[in-house]
Amino acid sequence: MNRDSNRVSEETKRVQESQKIFPELLKSHQSKGNFLDLLEALGAFQSGLPMGEPKQYQVENILGFIGKYQFGEPILIELGYYKTNIYYGHGAEKNYWQDKWTGKQGIDSKAKFLHSPDVQELAIREAFTLNWKLIDKTLKKQGKSLESYLGQAKTFNDGGKLKTITITLSGILAAAHLRGPCGMANLLLKNQSSHDEFSISILRYLDEYSGYDLTIEDFAIS
Repeated sequence: MNRDSNRVSEETKRVQESQKIFPELLKSHQSKGNFLDLLEALGAFQSGLPMGEPKQYQVENILGFIGKYQFGEPILIELGYYKTNIYYGHGAEKNYWQDKWTGKQGIDSKAKFLHSPDVQELAIREAFTLNWKLIDKTLKKQGKSLESYLGQAKTFNDGGKLKTITITLSGILAAAHLRGPCGMANLLLKNQSSHDEFSISILRYLDEYSGYDLTIEDFAIS
């Protein structure tokens, strides 16, 4: 083995050892995948079914959240798919889906929504777009912007334990889907953590779904 080969071998060994000692550094520089990979990971966790399982789209949980991404009445009202005056979090203790579907994208019933994968995939992109705009609007009122947070390592109080998370676009989108744009904005502005009805922390989503390679153009719906 020549001198150059020895140097390459030593460098390879050094890198391998550094990865064992500092796995968090390796993680922070490794992509978890692209936008579609993010959707598959999020959909699997939300629905409780494996990636690629068609029945993800037909899941309904005990609180009436529906589909691969567990949509609730409030977000589908915001997106124009559903209409009602009493809904989950606003006079109702769960998502009952007893009022009017608008016919947007041909959806006129809960059953039709549950059996329309393409519409659900469109709706999650619409939800991401809406949440992104609302979070950015809230931050700009405080003289900040979402872009200014991207790439920052921020430390949060997670149930009495300090947790440092690198802020990424994919993490923000997932966390906002869990706790809404207000929940995400409050986390960034006030370090105010929150959790959903099943005690899942917004910080878990911000962390677990960070690091996917995507841009606003991947999901933005005008």
